Amino acid sequence: MPRHHHHRHEKEEEEEEEEAAAEACGSGSKKAQRKRNKEEKQHIQQLKHIESFYEKPPPGLIKENETKPEDCIPDIPGNEHARDFLAHAPTKGLWMPLGKEVKVMQCWRCKQYGHRTGDRECPFFTKGNQKIEQFRVAHEDPMYDLIKQNRRHEKEMRIQQLKKLLEATTSEDSSSSSSSDSKDRHKKKRRKKEKKKKKEKKKKRKHKLSTSGNGSPSD
Repeated sequence: MPRHHHHRHEKEEEEEEEEAAAEACGSGSKKAQRKRNKEEKQHIQQLKHIESFYEKPPPGLIKENETKPEDCIPDIPGNEHARDFLAHAPTKGLWMPLGKEVKVMQCWRCKQYGHRTGDRECPFFTKGNQKIEQFRVAHEDPMYDLIKQNRRHEKEMRIQQLKKLLEATTSEDSSSSSSSDSKDRHKKKRRKKEKKKKKEKKKKRKHKLSTSGNGSPSD
């Protein structure tokens, strides 16, 4: 084999090795680039989460355009006492099962503030919670006990009226039955008297006939 052919073959092999090395470097750099992009995206998401969750103020901290109870009275000299009284007046909170009243609460279903789980204000309110809601409304309503007493009183009055009606009907029935019995007795007595009268009349007729029969042959 000639020398120039041998040199050519070696050069081709070296060129192929260099190309392979360059391709390997290129693929490695692409992988590294992808990895860097992924890490950067993750870091950006973490920063966004921190900004949206941890750096946000808690609900109720920033109060904007809040209507105060004392605003209904104009801020004029002489109204300070009334405005101060309204500003520090007690406010009615929501009824709680343990007897404590709270004003700020969070619903664990819809995660909104201002109502509890199972309240009608909740968008996830279902018909299954109606009994709980009725119980709560009944205990919050000051007229509940009065309405209950009135209903009980009405029920008792109705029962008494029905008892009186029953007694009246039974007394009427007894009086009517007694009157009918007396009528029957009176009729029986009349019949007996009539029968007696008829018998007496028959006896008299027989006696007359017998006397007339006995007297005719003697004549």
